[in-house]
Amino acid sequence: MSALSAPITAAASGDNTVVTGVAGYAIRVIGYVLSFSGATNARWMSGAGGGAVALSGLIYGGASMVEAPGDVGKNGRGWFQTAPGAPLNLNLSAGVAVGGHVLYELAPQT
Repeated sequence: MSALSAPITAAASGDNTVVTGVAGYAIRVIGYVLSFSGATNARWMSGAGGGAVALSGLIYGGASMVEAPGDVGKNGRGWFQTAPGAPLNLNLSAGVAVGGHVLYELAPQT
């Protein structure tokens, strides 16, 4: 399946949906760029709320930019992926504007 992209426009403390889940597919992140307007910690999550699972460690932001290049995606592994049907969320520790984009693909799950 071809790579897709989505803009990141998160500003609320807690879960911010970046890519909506699709039944029967995991969302495999190939690369991303995050730009922080101030101090907050971010973490990629599979799902939301009490059932959410962390996909990354904390990403410490403070008026900075973080990039995870897409090179790892060329070999088909990607950085991480959600559970089947789960949304890809960016969880923020504080209500600070975070922007950027994510490059992903939908990985069929059986």
